[in-house]
Amino acid sequence: MKKWTALLIALVMTVLCAAAFAEEEVIESLVNPEAVQLFSSEWVDGFASVKIYAEENHWMVRITSADGATEWDYNCLYNEEQKALVSWDDDVNIKTEIKIDDEGSEIGRREIYTDGKAVFTVNENGKLIWQDEKENAGEGLAFERIGWYQGVWISGDSIESRCELNCFWDVEQSAEGEIHSGYKVEITKYDGDACTIWNYTCDYNPENNTLKSLLGSKEFSEKEGDPIVTVYDDGEAAFSMDEEGCVRWNDLKENAGEGLQFSPTNG
Repeated sequence: MKKWTALLIALVMTVLCAAAFAEEEVIESLVNPEAVQLFSSEWVDGFASVKIYAEENHWMVRITSADGATEWDYNCLYNEEQKALVSWDDDVNIKTEIKIDDEGSEIGRREIYTDGKAVFTVNENGKLIWQDEKENAGEGLAFERIGWYQGVWISGDSIESRCELNCFWDVEQSAEGEIHSGYKVEITKYDGDACTIWNYTCDYNPENNTLKSLLGSKEFSEKEGDPIVTVYDDGEAAFSMDEEGCVRWNDLKENAGEGLQFSPTNG
């Protein structure tokens, strides 16, 4: 009896170890530096935006149409041989139709299907390619990598002396028809009643995940309702992310960002 008990325990331990090893393999594959470098980011195209991020044991891909009326959600694993994110065959790859009112607020959702199938790769130009094997919705699209800068970031806890950084992706067309895409960054610093605002137009560098300003200005107001005075319009700055996922502001004009660390908000 003792012999059978020992054998049973050994068998259970073997199974548990095998399961743990399999899970470890998945996690190692998930956090593969190559996969992170290739895919972890927000991506944009005129048709839609894409967010790709790692969950506990898989990758999540969410695609949102430009008008906000359609979403595609995929659960994926990284295929090292293909250098691709591949959706697994399960009822977790969902296309959703979103109803929006005249004010732009969501008022309803309806699942179109749950058996989507897709493969995501990055081409030789660094663009994300979406191969939709369900209905070919990604045909002709190539998404540009823009990192994780979009959103509202806060530095400081006090209402009277806080600094807020608002960062969003923007596409502009010049009078000559030239199109430029990049980040707009607005930094607002409060000091009692006084308010200082810095505005930057920035390019994103996907190789080192930084922003570099092309244009920069500084404005100042003594208190709300007072005239806004332009201090300068030749500002320069660079923005980066630290190991904690916070934004750092390197003000190359007057070092106003020294010591500031901007944390993400839900804004």
